[in-house]
Amino acid sequence: MADRYQGDPKLILDENGADLVYRGGQPEMDRGLENAALISLHTREGWPGNVFFRSPAQQIGSKFEKALEKPITLSVFNDVRNAALGALDWMIDNNVASSIQAETNNPTGKITETTVLIIPPSQDPLVLLQTKNGLNWISQKLDPAYLRI
Repeated sequence: MADRYQGDPKLILDENGADLVYRGGQPEMDRGLENAALISLHTREGWPGNVFFRSPAQQIGSKFEKALEKPITLSVFNDVRNAALGALDWMIDNNVASSIQAETNNPTGKITETTVLIIPPSQDPLVLLQTKNGLNWISQKLDPAYLRI
């Protein structure tokens, strides 16, 4: 029970940004690579917090979200897949993961799904499913969350 509270608070991405889940008054914790992967995927290039990192190797930012903003086409699927792999390649470079795979598809209408499989050296795979619902993105553009605060 004590290890339930060890680690970092687990980030849950939603249409309004990121949130935390609480159970029994305590935040649910991330004891794996999920937070690192989500931050790597969803932090855009040029993130202002990079000014605190001297080495470019420490800076974060990816093209993943920018690729998801494009109209759904076959070439965009390849761009999204490559952006996901590029955002997470630091995991292989730093021996945090032994392999990373990504696949993007369009199950219905304006929905784009990206599945990322991260296999750490322990060989316990982590699977992330990122879904971009076009209707949610259109609603967010018309009524941004930051204006509702």
